[in-house]
Amino acid sequence: MTIKRWRPLWSYRVEETEQWLAEMSRVGLQLSNIHRFSRLFQFEKVASIETTYQIQYGQSAQLAKMLQNNGWQEIVKVKHWHIVKNDHPSISLFPSRDGVLRRISSHQDKWSSFAIISAWILLIIFMPFCLMLFMLDFEDLAPIWWMIPISLIILAVSNIRLSIFLKRQLKDLEKKYFNTSIDQVQATGKTFRKWKNTWAYFPKILERWLMEMAAQGNRLVKVNGNFFIFEEGQNEKVSYFCEMRKRIEPSYFDMHKEAGWQLKHKTTQHFGSFVIWAKQYKEGETIPTLGQDITEERKQTFRTYLKRIASLLFLTVLNLIHLLFRIKDYKFGGDIGDKVVIGILAIVVLLSVGILISISYTYFFKERKLH
Repeated sequence: MTIKRWRPLWSYRVEETEQWLAEMSRVGLQLSNIHRFSRLFQFEKVASIETTYQIQYGQSAQLAKMLQNNGWQEIVKVKHWHIVKNDHPSISLFPSRDGVLRRISSHQDKWSSFAIISAWILLIIFMPFCLMLFMLDFEDLAPIWWMIPISLIILAVSNIRLSIFLKRQLKDLEKKYFNTSIDQVQATGKTFRKWKNTWAYFPKILERWLMEMAAQGNRLVKVNGNFFIFEEGQNEKVSYFCEMRKRIEPSYFDMHKEAGWQLKHKTTQHFGSFVIWAKQYKEGETIPTLGQDITEERKQTFRTYLKRIASLLFLTVLNLIHLLFRIKDYKFGGDIGDKVVIGILAIVVLLSVGILISISYTYFFKERKLH
């Protein structure tokens, strides 16, 4: 007897799907196949059994010999997906999560970009359009004129929600399988905040600033969004290392922590994970470094800059085109709605151009000189 069950977003909810498959096995339904595009899971009616499932993703042709010796066997293979199971009551060795984590991280990067564009579209294009729509005589409009913007708004909101969902899933998996716990600092004295708006754009400038703050007796306690929280105290010699990494290997955090570095902050940005490391040293000692290749580090920073600028430039051009069309169709003495929309678009375009110039100037004339 064959039974099919639909499970959307199963490839992102990996651990939930594994628990669900184990529950299905307990009621006598054994997984036999997966239909990737329809998201349907096919089961065969068998005797009830306690089974542990593990989902893997990668191009490897077969299960590693060591895993096979520990009771793991592959039951379904679809494209790069491998579903393995183990019927033993006690399991000491589990398959790696690397492939699944890399895939979710890659998809999260892409959907984050879509989410940014969607948010700008909602704020800059469709919200003024909807405002103008409701100022007109609604009964005289054909259904398509209000169905199109509503459909696009629903699509944009869905993109944003999916991006947030992936970010949470990735964060939970990293906490469980990576040593990403922040080395907390308990503040006992007076604390204060410093605001840094574009700090993630300029890692070397941020490193130098944090080292200067530590030398002035300001110990970094926490990073909360764009706010850096410090505690006033004694002068310290602290080396900081900041970097944006598109992909983080499982050994990355363990390797640096074993070398004496403290993880001060980790956040998932739109194009990767931004991390801040810190390590104290004494007067007269060589300033600790992570031994990164300067050329590769410079390339990585430049790639991050290009991706951020490209998305900002795209949105600026989009708003500029919209503004030009509005001005072209504007009639002297038009209603207040047209004037408000044109004014908002003009301010947004000017601010975007100003941000582009500011970021580019800081990067080329300040950040690159520190590499």
